[in-house]
Amino acid sequence: MSLLMNNRYGISLFLFFCLMSLPFAEVSQAQALSAGQSPEKINNKINNKINSKVSSRVKSNKEGPEESGKSQAFEFTVITHRGASGYLPEHTLEAATLAFALNADFIEQDVVITKDDIPIVLHDIHLETVTNVETVFPGRAREDDRFYARDFTLAELRRLNVHEREDKSQNRVFPSRFSATTPRFSIATLYEHFDLISELNRQLGKNIGVYPEVKSPAFHLAEGVDASRIVIDALQAFNLDGAQDNSYLQCFDFSEVKRIRNELGYKGKVVMLIGENDWKESSTDYTWIRSAEGMAEVAKYANGIGPWVPQLFNQDDAKRKKIEAADWVTHAHSNNLTIHPYTYRQDAPPPRITGPHLLDALRDIVKVDGIFTDQVPPVIAWREQRRSKVDGAR
Repeated sequence: MSLLMNNRYGISLFLFFCLMSLPFAEVSQAQALSAGQSPEKINNKINNKINSKVSSRVKSNKEGPEESGKSQAFEFTVITHRGASGYLPEHTLEAATLAFALNADFIEQDVVITKDDIPIVLHDIHLETVTNVETVFPGRAREDDRFYARDFTLAELRRLNVHEREDKSQNRVFPSRFSATTPRFSIATLYEHFDLISELNRQLGKNIGVYPEVKSPAFHLAEGVDASRIVIDALQAFNLDGAQDNSYLQCFDFSEVKRIRNELGYKGKVVMLIGENDWKESSTDYTWIRSAEGMAEVAKYANGIGPWVPQLFNQDDAKRKKIEAADWVTHAHSNNLTIHPYTYRQDAPPPRITGPHLLDALRDIVKVDGIFTDQVPPVIAWREQRRSKVDGAR
């Protein structure tokens, strides 16, 4: 209890530890499956364990109570970026639990596939930026000196510690974030994340959604595994694959977005992520995607787009201290595409603009529908302030 009350961690971690007691008995059981068992047994037991519970949970999740006393005149979707990554190591079950406690609308899961074809929640196909893989498995890097999750079984990945993100020189990308060294955080499966959120929804009468991303689908196909099919299977297992279900499926690869619709027949909501061409996220031409023709094509397959925040503003006007939406945004609106940009970071704001002013500009000038954020509380506070103004004017 002394740890819970330590001011160093604050009220967010207090909420997190309160919620920790609810679902983690079954999470620890799932983790125990990996000890000394074959990959096939691990996969089968995880899936059987999850599927045996899903049918009893889905109804209760969908019938959760509506929020009362809140204005419906101002809506803005808050999506936790890699879980509550501003406070705990990204994509861990602990970060997802805290994200739930902070009352986000959706929790994101980036998904890559292990050597034994199990979907795990990890932002990159590489491991060294967020784990101690170099220490645990020296010599397992490929010729490019990178450690690929695809080269490890789930049982092997369970042996790794997940830490705050580091750059190539092993410097922390966000120095002010979680710095404790004694807690141990682990890689978890997509099924475990969905099971965790489903169970918390059931127990607390909420309906917080999921927002998985298929990472590097072309890489996975070249490795002989269909990552999109595996992610869709997980969504189907939890009845989260329908057009009205509380989920989005996102991807940076436009060819894969089309394949998800046409070849895999996915009926749920799909988001086309938009990067920059020099990021090499995929072979997609993101400059073309932002054209009138590109947005019209995207709208044939996707329900929304996920652009990078700087792409949404006229950069020339920004230099003159005048904030205007980029011209291409009109093409997204004319095609009725939902816009969920990334990423709002309270500890890494863009130059010359404060957090609330950025959110105001995104909502009022660009007219986005929500935001991915590493820090949920300031965005929720901003949203509640805007809602109170709307209510006061009514």
